[in-house]
Amino acid sequence: MKFRLCVFGGMLVMGMFDGCKEKPAVVPSAAEKPAPEARWLRSDGQVLRGDTLEKIVARDSFPSGQSQAIIQAFASVFDVRKLVVGRSYCLYHDSTGVFQRFDYFAEPERTIHVEYDSSMGWRGRVTQLSLVKKIKGVRGRITGSLYESMLAAGESAELIVLFSDVFQWDLDFFSDPKQGDEYALLCEAYHLADPSRPDSLGAFVRYGRILAGEYLQKHRRLATVYFQTSEDRGGYYDLSGHSFQKTFLKSPLSYGRVTSRYSGGRRHPILKVVRAHYAVDIAAPAGTPILAPADGKVIEKGYNSGIGQFIKIRHKNPHFVTLYGHLSRFAADLEVGRTVCQRDVIGYVGSTGLATGPHLHYVFYENGRPINPEKIKNSSGDPLPAALMPAFTAVRDQRLQQLATVVAQPALKDSLAVETAAPSAEPSTQPSSDKD
Repeated sequence: MKFRLCVFGGMLVMGMFDGCKEKPAVVPSAAEKPAPEARWLRSDGQVLRGDTLEKIVARDSFPSGQSQAIIQAFASVFDVRKLVVGRSYCLYHDSTGVFQRFDYFAEPERTIHVEYDSSMGWRGRVTQLSLVKKIKGVRGRITGSLYESMLAAGESAELIVLFSDVFQWDLDFFSDPKQGDEYALLCEAYHLADPSRPDSLGAFVRYGRILAGEYLQKHRRLATVYFQTSEDRGGYYDLSGHSFQKTFLKSPLSYGRVTSRYSGGRRHPILKVVRAHYAVDIAAPAGTPILAPADGKVIEKGYNSGIGQFIKIRHKNPHFVTLYGHLSRFAADLEVGRTVCQRDVIGYVGSTGLATGPHLHYVFYENGRPINPEKIKNSSGDPLPAALMPAFTAVRDQRLQQLATVVAQPALKDSLAVETAAPSAEPSTQPSSDKD
């Protein structure tokens, strides 16, 4: 904990995402200021891995005997299970050392306060700054991996993850992209509203949803549009109205690099003999989450001297079984017989068994025989109901027109993304959903 005297007359500041090709912005905290004459001692902290509010209270300078009341006041306005590792918080004491207030910076535009009220005791409240939603367009060309190319173009890791998640059923962004491929997207970008200048945007805060995306390869074009099917549900659809979500993810790892492909004969890196390798090995840092590529049920879990800790899943289509080897550990509560859904975390990358380093040994079986998972052809998803097609067509055409404006920008240079703003911006107060 670092201590410093803080005079409340200025503003608290915190760093923002480096996104939308804008300079990193300094954003005012949502915390309210006490009386100008007050001089308080402020101590700054950060949520650590494994932290709970109880651990934070026990570790830091909270008043003894009042911890439970402070925790209850906090929980009355914010779900304590949703503390985020790396987020900041502050404790304030007056000049006599009496504890005054606890602030947790849940989001750049939202601060959770716990303070003492002489008539009510400890109480929690939320300060929420208004946001403005703007539609942004981004385009670029692949010069390495998607990650490297978008970072070089000035985009943030946050946007890269959002974009790759949309195309995860058709592209493995660590093996499929080729130099010269092009991408374009429309996304929501949230800015702080500037009360003094209603016609302008304040500092960039974060990205929202990807509204439309396009990925151009030499012989293939992938395009998708987000469509709201009901008031509380929506998804991504191809241009004919079929769900973009396929039966299987292209890869069970969001991040990784194929180091050994499916082969009838490969020299084993440890045993030094040539043998069949009916699997794909994907190198990734130890502890990387492994995702179920499709719905299914765990049929086996254990240890094998060759592939170490492993899991087997029989999928919804019973002809298909997948195996995951060399795990460092299994997901909590994962047992044989448990049903898993696509994108559920089932385990973590490791190097148990015969392995030269952390990687995932991924085997795909069809009717009991191993097949190459990189050659699987995913079928199209379910189509939209006919009654929704007119509304979908209108949304699709609008998004494609906006996307065409992005694509029609001046010729791309390598490692440079061009972005444009669609001609619409709408205010958003982003109501809290933490108490559910």
